[in-house]
Amino acid sequence: MPLHFVLALSWPLMQTAPTSRLLVDAPEAVPTPERPRVGAAPVAGAPAPVDAEPALEGSAEAGADKGEGPAPIDSEPETPPAKLDRKATAKVQKFKFKPGRGFEIATKDGNYVLAIRARLQVRYDLEHPNMPGEPIDHVLQIRRARVVFAGNVFGKHNRYYIQFGFSPRDMLGGLPDNSPGIRYNPVRDARLEFTYLRDATVWLGQMKVPFSRQRLISSGNQQFVDRSSVNEEFNLDRDLGLQLRSDDIGGIGRFKYAVGVFMGDGRNVYELTNSGALYVGRVTVMPLGKFEDESEGDLERLKKPGLSLAGAYAYHDDAPGERGVHGARPADGGTTDIHHATADLMFKWRGLSIESAFHYRKARRRNPGGAVDELGAPIPVALPRDGVGWFGQIGYLIPPVDVEFVTRYSFVRNIFGEKSSMIDRDELGGGVNYYVAEHNFKISFDYFRVWDGLLGPTEREAMAHGVDRFRLVVQLAF
Repeated sequence: MPLHFVLALSWPLMQTAPTSRLLVDAPEAVPTPERPRVGAAPVAGAPAPVDAEPALEGSAEAGADKGEGPAPIDSEPETPPAKLDRKATAKVQKFKFKPGRGFEIATKDGNYVLAIRARLQVRYDLEHPNMPGEPIDHVLQIRRARVVFAGNVFGKHNRYYIQFGFSPRDMLGGLPDNSPGIRYNPVRDARLEFTYLRDATVWLGQMKVPFSRQRLISSGNQQFVDRSSVNEEFNLDRDLGLQLRSDDIGGIGRFKYAVGVFMGDGRNVYELTNSGALYVGRVTVMPLGKFEDESEGDLERLKKPGLSLAGAYAYHDDAPGERGVHGARPADGGTTDIHHATADLMFKWRGLSIESAFHYRKARRRNPGGAVDELGAPIPVALPRDGVGWFGQIGYLIPPVDVEFVTRYSFVRNIFGEKSSMIDRDELGGGVNYYVAEHNFKISFDYFRVWDGLLGPTEREAMAHGVDRFRLVVQLAF
């Protein structure tokens, strides 16, 4: 074929440089000034584009991540994107920092995002028993030291959330284990989230069980130094499983739900276990409209009242611990089939906040384990830990300063008599919070009198012999 004919055919192809609407590595091509090409690779030596636009207050980004889940990642409006190249090397085009949300790096189209954030709590506890001869105890501890990696890959709907806890108490599991070290590891959350459907988001991995409100609210967003004794007794903590959920059913800002099936053995379990499982469902209604109900305290001083009502039920088949995934294992080595139920509310308006929850737990059956003592005699079947609990707390953010006063009372009761091993106990106290930068930087102090039925034959005498508990915590989240 004549050479001039080949050149004539190939000349148009030589004039067109490959382009990509994704921020990926492409062959160098310098567009002519007369005909600039959209999405072409930058000119060698030219400065890379920098997205320096700050997040707007009230945007999805500014109001996200009040709990421990990853915040949705926003992106600038663009021309319709090309097909996602999942084998390409993406170029980072966005870098920003927001207190409480951490450092975030992302491609401009938002298909690849990595957010890194951390939280530290330094806490001092002092306990003074009101019993003759009992010593005063105290401790200064790193109560929480958390690091979170969150974001999305291969598109905005494929999200991930990984949280590590490195303090001594962070690394404790929900159950004691016969094999030392299995549950003593830093992994707290490790989940995948597929958000293709607003009304049916899928979570898979290790996560909080969607049961009690105060447990679902991040420990960094509490009004007191720590959660209530009722939550300690009845919460279902974290577990490995599958969850289907929506934070805004129908997009009307009134309803949320979550249903899930979990292994039922608590977090950080990897060995084969029995076929029992934990089944749970939770429904939330916000009759006055959507507001931030996953953070305690009305730090925004809402001008319109916000009310959130919720209920949850869980059935735990072959629960290994006396409290489900918590507490000691029964002495006989068996398991328990347990019904759990809770109802809770949250109200916020003009700096006033009210939160309350009721809990119920009843064993359907105790499954004996057949354990024997040192002499070979069978150990009697242990009683289940059945009972009810309630707490109520009120807080008020003093205007115009960022100081909040809070008070709380809670109780746990054995309403099943000799059929339950539950011991009655109460706590009553109050506290004060100074919010330097909302929950991201705060100083909290609280005092409680804590007592139980073992301290005296009457309620009054038991309260008089209770423990005075003083706690102070400084939190920094970044």
